[in-house]
Amino acid sequence: MSSSFTKSFSQFLIVLFIIGFVPSLYFIQEFNKLDERAIALIEQKHRVKLEFSKHELITTLDEAYTSIATLANNGMFHQTVRHSTPINIANVEDFWLLISRTQGVYSCLRFIDPQGQEQIRVDYQAGKAQILTRDELQNRALQDYFLYGQSLSAGQIGVFGVQSTGADMTPTKPSLYFISPIDLDGERKGYFVANINLNYIYQQIAGSNRAAMLPDILNLNGDVLMSQRLEESNDRTALTNLAQRFPQLWHTILSDEQGTISENGQWFSFVKISPNASLVNVPSVVLLERVENSEIHALMHNSKNTLTLQMVALFALICLIASIFVLWNNNHQKNSIESKLARAAMNGMSAVIITDRNNRIIKVNNEFTRLSGYSFEEVSGQQPSMFASGKHTSEFYVEMWQALQNDGFWEGEVINQRKDGSMLTEILRIQTILDDDDIIQFYVASFVDITERKLLEDQLRDQSEKDGLSNIWNRRKFDQEFRSECMRVKRYPAHEQSCLAILDIDHFKRINDKYGHARGDKTIRAVAQCLRNELRESDFLARIGGEEFAIILPHTPIDEAETVLNRLRVAVFDLHQGDLSVSGGLTDITEVPEEVYQRADMALYESKESGRNVVSVLTSAEMVHFA
Repeated sequence: MSSSFTKSFSQFLIVLFIIGFVPSLYFIQEFNKLDERAIALIEQKHRVKLEFSKHELITTLDEAYTSIATLANNGMFHQTVRHSTPINIANVEDFWLLISRTQGVYSCLRFIDPQGQEQIRVDYQAGKAQILTRDELQNRALQDYFLYGQSLSAGQIGVFGVQSTGADMTPTKPSLYFISPIDLDGERKGYFVANINLNYIYQQIAGSNRAAMLPDILNLNGDVLMSQRLEESNDRTALTNLAQRFPQLWHTILSDEQGTISENGQWFSFVKISPNASLVNVPSVVLLERVENSEIHALMHNSKNTLTLQMVALFALICLIASIFVLWNNNHQKNSIESKLARAAMNGMSAVIITDRNNRIIKVNNEFTRLSGYSFEEVSGQQPSMFASGKHTSEFYVEMWQALQNDGFWEGEVINQRKDGSMLTEILRIQTILDDDDIIQFYVASFVDITERKLLEDQLRDQSEKDGLSNIWNRRKFDQEFRSECMRVKRYPAHEQSCLAILDIDHFKRINDKYGHARGDKTIRAVAQCLRNELRESDFLARIGGEEFAIILPHTPIDEAETVLNRLRVAVFDLHQGDLSVSGGLTDITEVPEEVYQRADMALYESKESGRNVVSVLTSAEMVHFA
């Protein structure tokens, strides 16, 4: 056996074990649960069947109860009660014959007079309807249901259930009566009595599946009221006296509304039916299904076969997956560079550019096209330098390439140019793809557009550092630049000369008092604009107080700064035709910001004391002599 085959076979066994371990535990657990699941399925099946039977039984009784009102209040029937002529009686009998044959739910329809004597009666048994003659009519004055009917009020429909018991204590067929008093013209004329054909209703609970075995109906004493098994069996004790035969089952039936229970090796499913408001006199009954052991065994056998087939199919699939993995792993080295390239290119949803070893574009994705505006055809074979915006120095790109050569990775913020000429600010990430000899074969660059975020940052920074009235830098920004300039002078004291000037609008309070604050605000804006126009690009201008301005003049000696400051003073004076002037204080910038600012402020005070519209200078050397 070759070493390569041994290695592949070992890999196959390892993968087979890793993939198949969890499924093996699953199937072991499933085989252990077959009995429990089979019983659960049987319980669910019979519970659904019993719930359907319960629904059919209640629905049929409700429909029968509802139709009683129609029959009892029928106009033709009332006319016959008032005038019992042979024709009227014959019409009612024909009508009741039709009802009995079409509905099937009534085994007997009768009209009984107040003395209990039957006046009209139609029987329906075994599919045959019969009108009883006068000689066959009986007196029912002593029957329980008639006595119950006498207690009913006008318009009320009563329900009366009777359970008779034979001499051997074996229950006979139960009876159910719907009784409605017939009161006409304020006088009770008799009673309409309908016997319910419980055998017909019992057959209805099978629904469309007439071949299915019907559940047994028992009362709460454990007696079997109706049973298909009992009727088809010669053993009349098979299902009778259930409370004595299966006490544990009967205890559960009395305490629960539905359930499934095993006793003496026999499984039963049951559901209890309680009467609704209209059938209040009908006692509660129990629908009972006996579950044959053969049914459970058959279900367990089928479940075991199904689970076995699933296990074999899954094992075959796992073997196939393991084989495919081994084949893939053996060919992995042949495609290592392509695999690395694909993983790098597809990592994330950023815009992607892939270049070859000569930095020529060989692939871009759709996000790149969306952000830059260039299609692949327009950039294929080109170098990424075609996107340069001119915002970066050559040293920036040199450092980028040195990082790629040394570390194989570079990331930073870059401003490039779109096809339409607009600027694209991006976070750019470049990584190299090496071959087995660690020679760069590809460059993969991915970037995300942060243009809008940078614009928002710039706007927020400007809002925090710009003076809202004059649109020049505010005191906060001035403090930052001022301290930075002091640090630079401290670092290079022999080479750097910078100055600080403070300007103040003369008699500004008079302007506010005489013309109002709106005029004062306009004056501040005009002075700020004038100073900004006259200053150099390298100078820093800020509004640091109500009518005070500060100017930082970097790389400027004190005598040159004085010339600049006087030029500003004259420009403001000329702009307002002599109606407005500024005074200034000037000093050179040294290491300590507080001392520099103090000297400039003292020089400004001197200008104010000298009559205004002048510039005074107080250098650091003069301050030493002054001290």
